[in-house]
Amino acid sequence: MEKPLGVNQAVIGIWATIILSAVAALINKWIGDISMDGFVFTIIIYSFICILPYKINQGSNAARYVYLVFFAISILFMLAGMGNEMPKIDFILSVLLIPIELFILFRLFQSEASAWFSTTKSRGQSS
Repeated sequence: MEKPLGVNQAVIGIWATIILSAVAALINKWIGDISMDGFVFTIIIYSFICILPYKINQGSNAARYVYLVFFAISILFMLAGMGNEMPKIDFILSVLLIPIELFILFRLFQSEASAWFSTTKSRGQSS
């Protein structure tokens, strides 16, 4: 089964959100909202997150659920008021990216995407 267009769109969306977030971290460093240690820690976290779009693109069903959990946790943190502790640019970007994240999740969990992930898993290509 060929990879659905929705999965490709979701993967591109995930890469875009990671890149935008890394650029925001760089801007935060330049304007002094985060320390060098905070910047390095943020970039290391984003580099680990880069595994998710790669694995999703390879057909990993687990990776799409991990992405869903990351999204849910980030929304819960924002609702719990932890956004007040974030640099202003990060908070604004997080709010602006919510529709994109919802689109990504919608595309990853559509029936044709779910069927593709199931087919990929049954062929032993996912990990």
